Amino acid sequence: MYDYMKAMKRQFCPDTKSQYRTETERLHHLLSQRLNRPNRRLLLHLVDEQGMLLEAETLTAFTSGFKLAVGLAKELSLEGLYSFDQDEERRTAAACAASKIALHKTIEVPRQGQRR
Repeated sequence: MYDYMKAMKRQFCPDTKSQYRTETERLHHLLSQRLNRPNRRLLLHLVDEQGMLLEAETLTAFTSGFKLAVGLAKELSLEGLYSFDQDEERRTAAACAASKIALHKTIEVPRQGQRR
């Protein structure tokens, strides 16, 4: 399932890395010039670890969203598709029924032998 989710993510999620690649490369070049060799290796290791963490987090978020969508689809298939018109008809019928009950309660019908 992991491979399937990775393929789905690649297909349906846009690649945002390209937006930040130029700035990242510029900053990397500046830091490489200022750091000595052991610190550059450490920096590269840090950047690699952050990249792997980000990849894992985005895949987890995508998988969670996909599972949520499947759950919603299952729920909707059990209930049937939503119709705004049918919902409005039900709401209007309920409002009419409620107003008839309220109207009936406010008008007292005189009992036999009583005057109004």
